[in-house]
Amino acid sequence: MKRAILLLAAIGLLASVSGGTIEIVNDTGGYDIWYIYISPTYEDSWGNDWLDETEILPSGSSVAFNVPNDVYDIRLIDEDDDEYIRYGVDVNGYYSWYVTLADLGEADMGYYGGGDTVYGDAPVTIYNDTGGYDIWYIYANPSSYTEWGEDRLGSEILYSGDEYTFWVEGGDYYDIQCEDEDGDTYTFWEVWVGDDGLYLPVDLGDLD
Repeated sequence: MKRAILLLAAIGLLASVSGGTIEIVNDTGGYDIWYIYISPTYEDSWGNDWLDETEILPSGSSVAFNVPNDVYDIRLIDEDDDEYIRYGVDVNGYYSWYVTLADLGEADMGYYGGGDTVYGDAPVTIYNDTGGYDIWYIYANPSSYTEWGEDRLGSEILYSGDEYTFWVEGGDYYDIQCEDEDGDTYTFWEVWVGDDGLYLPVDLGDLD
């Protein structure tokens, strides 16, 4: 009994020190993950493989790592040397990544960006108030842009009744479009996003 109590106390102490957890779930449908790299976004290198040299993450399995709450870049390499990379992952408590083949390549999760997509420190929170329709895609770019750019949800789905937050540069007008499971769109033109961000409920009255 004493040993169990001490073990629980140690686990609790570890959780309080580390603050966050990153869980990787291999949902690729048949490809084992051989390497996992987790690095704070501000670091210049990936560092060491977080899997032991003798370990792999088989398809259908998961692994979790304790980390301090921070913003991370995560890189996975499977048995075919294919890479799955997420930049700017905000870990504040528990973060779970269900890795599928749709995640092949690179994706920006909001805190760190490059290319033609705008990211920043103003949160945009979309609340799905459609009453039963899941949102599969979210696009948002400054109104001065001529293209929607990449899907802000990545491999995620915004289920009815839930909310999702991504990050942009505040102090500008944005065009925002959501697309649900039926292919219906909800478009908001020239929405002002201040430095404090934006909270945007989406309901059936917003259908295009």
